[in-house]
Amino acid sequence: MSAEAHESAGTVLLVDDEPQIRTVCEQALENSGYQVTTAEDGAGALDALEAERFDVVVLDIILPDTDGLELLRAIRERDRDIIVVLITGFASLDSAMEAVRLGAYEYVRKPFRARDLVRILDRGIESRSLRGRNDELLAELRLANEELVRQQEQLRERMRMATDELAAFVELGQRLSEGGGLTETLQSILQAGVQITRCRAGAAYRFVPSAGLLRGVIGVGLPSGDVARAHLRLGEGMLGRVLARGVAQVENDVLAGPVADDEYLGFLGVQSVLATPLVWGDETFGVLALFDQESGSFSEDSLNLVRLLAGQAARVLAAMGDAPVDDDEPPASEFVDLSDLL
Repeated sequence: MSAEAHESAGTVLLVDDEPQIRTVCEQALENSGYQVTTAEDGAGALDALEAERFDVVVLDIILPDTDGLELLRAIRERDRDIIVVLITGFASLDSAMEAVRLGAYEYVRKPFRARDLVRILDRGIESRSLRGRNDELLAELRLANEELVRQQEQLRERMRMATDELAAFVELGQRLSEGGGLTETLQSILQAGVQITRCRAGAAYRFVPSAGLLRGVIGVGLPSGDVARAHLRLGEGMLGRVLARGVAQVENDVLAGPVADDEYLGFLGVQSVLATPLVWGDETFGVLALFDQESGSFSEDSLNLVRLLAGQAARVLAAMGDAPVDDDEPPASEFVDLSDLL
């Protein structure tokens, strides 16, 4: 095998107390492209191992200052991947078994030809390279499998959410078809909003133009007094700004976000808010707000789903006008069948 073919053959530590064997093996290995360092005893081998990392150690099993198997143990403690080839004049079953247990790659029995040693090292280097590539492929496979599991979990979660959303809309459609008072209808819409966005609570607020105030009408998951406490002027706080601008807003960090100084949200003690204006025709009748999404963040999908409900809630508030919130008259116009929107 030419030197060019072994330009990156590897580094070898050759440990043998016989100068002639060291010389012959060193020359053959270097001619085959290996970089060779020699040592004549265990102490010299350990010094070399401290100074440099080797791909292969060729080790005489009988050394003047130590047993080759003991040195093999020391080598394995330093590097589990290093290839160790043992040179021996005799090989008992016990020593062979111990060498295998300690991770020796192969035995070479004296006398041996230098080219045979080169072939063994070539094969060992190739085997380690294949093992390394196999480990890389296994690691890639594990990562791919983890990604597949993650995607499957996401798909299952999306399917579960889609099922829950569909159930919420179907239940709402059934409740609306059964009729009921304005307050009951508005509460059903609000409950559907809480269900499809997976949040803790929600409330509907009606704009009273004569007073210039946004007032709480009804809530789900909140004390009625907390909802009724809302008397927000146009543009005041997050809900007042949603009303004034006519644009939905999501704030997923109330405490540290731009609405941290909102007195009403602070009073409610909520962490995340989704608020959308309730518009019917060309007029804004109020705001629908949902609080504390269970995973911490309202998504764009949540906002789009709530927009479907906002039109229904706006029609209820339009029918209420300035009537008391316990008015039992149904809205004058018919509701859109929500199943047509799915």
